[in-house]
Amino acid sequence: MEKYIIAQTKLPEDTIQKLKEKTGESTIKEALARAIEHYLTCAYVEPPKKGKQKKRRSGRLPVYLTELVEQYKNIISEEMSND
Repeated sequence: MEKYIIAQTKLPEDTIQKLKEKTGESTIKEALARAIEHYLTCAYVEPPKKGKQKKRRSGRLPVYLTELVEQYKNIISEEMSND
């Protein structure tokens, strides 16, 4: 015996109307059930790929950036002393 779970979500009204038209169902419940069933069984639907999230680095800069920052500081200090 299958166990059923009630699921709720907020969707725009125009999205629901398009879904009803596309599935040919008259009620929201039937349209959603049909769309979900199609999504789960369709061979052309691939699961979404999760993009890798870049971790924010904290702490010291990499060596090449540290050298660039130092060079920039030297250039700025020289320009200020020349003025």
